[in-house]
Amino acid sequence: MSNKDSKVKDDGYIFMVLEYGEIDLAHMLSQKWKEIDGCDQTIDDNWLRFYWQQILLAVNTIHEERIVHSDLKPANFLLVRGSLKLIDFGIAKAIMSDTTNIQRDSQVGTLSYMSPEAFMCNEIDADGNTIKCGRPSDIWSLGCILYQMVYGMTPFADHKTFWAKFKVITDPNHEIKYPPLPNPWLLDLMKKCLAWDRDKRWRIPQLLEHPFLRPPIPPRPYSSCSPSRTCKLVQLISEACTTEREASTLRQHMLQLANTSVKSQLHIEEVKGSSAPPNSQSYTFTFCNN
Repeated sequence: MSNKDSKVKDDGYIFMVLEYGEIDLAHMLSQKWKEIDGCDQTIDDNWLRFYWQQILLAVNTIHEERIVHSDLKPANFLLVRGSLKLIDFGIAKAIMSDTTNIQRDSQVGTLSYMSPEAFMCNEIDADGNTIKCGRPSDIWSLGCILYQMVYGMTPFADHKTFWAKFKVITDPNHEIKYPPLPNPWLLDLMKKCLAWDRDKRWRIPQLLEHPFLRPPIPPRPYSSCSPSRTCKLVQLISEACTTEREASTLRQHMLQLANTSVKSQLHIEEVKGSSAPPNSQSYTFTFCNN
């Protein structure tokens, strides 16, 4: 800490200057949903991509340092000069070097975002192993956050009490409801985060490469007509043109019909030969693909 960051007075108090967060993600979402309230709309995919990627990068930073946050929720992401920053590490815990999990003495976290293993901490699973929390527990919380960003509520918002939430979240046979979405990749992304089996949940490096964040480039439209056949067809049609004006008119029509996915130009070429009628001209049209 430098002298610019703090000041000690004679009374012994320390004053610290910290970054100012304009708003947290919880209030951002509340405002966003108020804007589209009453309209049959969802939050724009590009808006979701922008902030979802920032959320992933923030959590990935602490995961790389072997820290599990354990209380990820929209209120703990603060917007600072346009970027989301992760706050409130009050119950965060480091992962020991000889394991991938953390040990807790009690259930901790915010109910609506707690993973199944967070509810069952220190219990014995079907295989006789002690249930512990690790990075996948944070991934579940991220899935709940994304679900709220998409639908305006958490996956278990309909279950109001602690025991009601505990029952459905810890039930491996419970199916989370996913209302239809126009983007199937977004639906797939949420399911990758909210898999009940923690070993099946995607890790953050995988999520950062998910097709929702990196949409695949659509293939170019396929044309069943080969360039050679197209040129032949145009040439046959152009034989009916006996004046340059007619040829120019036909050229304009053909340009309008040309495949917009291929930059094509039609060139008029005057052809004189024995096959042309006396005192007349024939015009040949050819495609030039750039």
